Amino acid sequence: MTNTTGYTRLPKTTREDVLAAAHKQAERAAERYAQLLAAEAGIAARAVFPNLARLVFRLTDDVSGPSATLIAAYTAHGRQLWHIDTSEEWPDEALVTDHLAAAAEWCDDYFEAIDTNDIGQQDGDELYVLDLHK
Repeated sequence: MTNTTGYTRLPKTTREDVLAAAHKQAERAAERYAQLLAAEAGIAARAVFPNLARLVFRLTDDVSGPSATLIAAYTAHGRQLWHIDTSEEWPDEALVTDHLAAAAEWCDDYFEAIDTNDIGQQDGDELYVLDLHK
């Protein structure tokens, strides 16, 4: 160790190890916070549909950051509860979508991308899913 103007400098390998550990801990914290935000989105969505198990949504990114748009909602057995093209407007959609967008911002690959053919969408958009029955 060397003494540089009043503080002790750790060896390079020790500094790298400490930095790597701090980085890993920050990644874990971001993923945990994304989990919390996704849970908040699920709670808000279940206020509208208590038997909701799966929420399908689109994520987009613009100059103001990520945003989410709800596409469909399903029960655990696959029954469609709501769809953007066939149902009424989702009440207070921002209560759900703001949390989804924030979770995506905190942890880039938090949400699972799904095949749009699975839900009848064929417009080429990449859609994501939040499973609430896990």
